[in-house]
This record gives sequence, C-alpha cells and structure tokens, in this order.
Amino acid sequence: MAIEAASSLHRPIKIWTDRLSSLMAILTPKSHHSMVREIQTLLLSHKHTHLRWLKAHVGYLGNEYAGQLAKETITKGDPFFLPKPISYLKSEIRSAALSIWQDN
Repeated sequence: MAIEAASSLHRPIKIWTDRLSSLMAILTPKSHHSMVREIQTLLLSHKHTHLRWLKAHVGYLGNEYAGQLAKETITKGDPFFLPKPISYLKSEIRSAALSIWQDN
C-alpha cells in the first residue's frame, strides 16, 4: 500500500522499515510468496520508490508511531493469512514421519 501511495506523488520516495527479513525476502528473485512477488512487481513499475532499513527500537519517533499503528492494525484490522512455505511443510512432514518411525 505504501508503494502504491508513493507512486501517486511522482517524485523519489524512500520507504523505511525495521523489518530486515522482509527486505531480504523482497531481494530474493525466486520467492514463493505471492505478497513478496507482488511487492517486487510494484517496485519494478515504480522506479522512484526505494525501500530502506533502519534499526528497530532505537527511538526513532516515526518508527515508534509505525509500531503503534501496526499493533492497532493487528487487533482491529481485517485478518489475512499467508501460506506456509514449502520448506516449513517439508520439515513438519519429516518430523512427523520420524516420530512415527521411532514409535514403531
């Protein structure tokens, strides 16, 4: 949503986040997550929008306010669900199979 909002300003925009793992996922060219792929597509079409990382819990006023808004969204917003990655499912299946094998 931030990328789409920034694109309407028609000038260079930096979007700051303290979620380094999210930025790393966006940098992964072959991501399996539809949301990551959607963000990648948006960034390709909005060349003047740049994502930047800032260290969390350092007292940045804007970051503190963003955290507060995120907490409100979690408790009051519409829920959405992300599918679990295949690697997670494989690990769960492997763990269950090993447990059954050891019990037998």
